[in-house]
Amino acid sequence: MRSETLKYGSKGRNLPTYSDRGEQAIRQGDSEIAEAWFDQAAEYWKQALALTPGNYIEAQNWLKITRRFE
Repeated sequence: MRSETLKYGSKGRNLPTYSDRGEQAIRQGDSEIAEAWFDQAAEYWKQALALTPGNYIEAQNWLKITRRFE
């Protein structure tokens, strides 16, 4: 499975614990749980982007790359 961790700067340092947990699930061999965590991360970033359009470019790119952007 490809790595889907969202790397983030100081603006979002407390946001993507979901993607960290997704990466942990991948390391433990549980891709189903990992996908659930990545989906949670995507929902969180979508909310952040809705509140602050134009911010979090890395998050926007991650959503597009992982096909979670709507």
